[in-house]
Formats: sequence, C-alpha cells, structure tokens
Amino acid sequence: MLAARLVPIRSLCRESPPMSKGPHDMGGEPAGPIDTVDHGMRFWEKQANALRSTLTSRKVVRLDELRRAAEDLGERYYELEYFERTTAALRRVLIEHGFFTEDESASACA
Repeated sequence: MLAARLVPIRSLCRESPPMSKGPHDMGGEPAGPIDTVDHGMRFWEKQANALRSTLTSRKVVRLDELRRAAEDLGERYYELEYFERTTAALRRVLIEHGFFTEDESASACA
C-alpha cells in the first residue's frame, strides 16, 4: 500500500523551479584561509547583537526574515562587515514590520 503512494523522485525535481545562488551559498568556491582570531566586539556591535537577540527571542522578528533581508542587500552584502550586514537586515525587517519608516530611520541616523 505504501509503495503505491510514493512519488518518483525525478518528478519532484522537474517540478522544482531553478534556485538562484545567494550570498550565503559558498559551496565549491575558493574561500582562502579562515581567520579564527577573536577580534572582540565594538560597543555598537554588542548593542546590535543584543537587540537582534532580544527581538528574535521574543519572536518580534524571525531569523529567516533577517537572513532573507541580508541576502536582499545584493552587492552591498559583500561590501559590509558582519555586524553592518546584520544591522542593515534588522533595520529592513523592522521597517517591513512597521516599527518605523525609511524617513524616520534616516533622520535618526543623520
């Protein structure tokens, strides 16, 4: 009975749309040496990390939203440092959730 309900794997593959490669997809690419030295965190990075941690633990934002927003940065993803990317992604998600507008964010950062 169970075998009659199974779908051939090939039919599933044909129905799937082609996937695009995001900034996080590093498989098979030359990466060079990995820097394993602990560089510590600057004060603003600690604040940004604490804010992200608080908002995700309280389920105000989800990690998958933050990852998507970081990937949506396009070429800026490669130009920004880690905490700059995560902060830009958090800002984007909070705007999407209606916590503040683009203009409010820009004037607060000016």
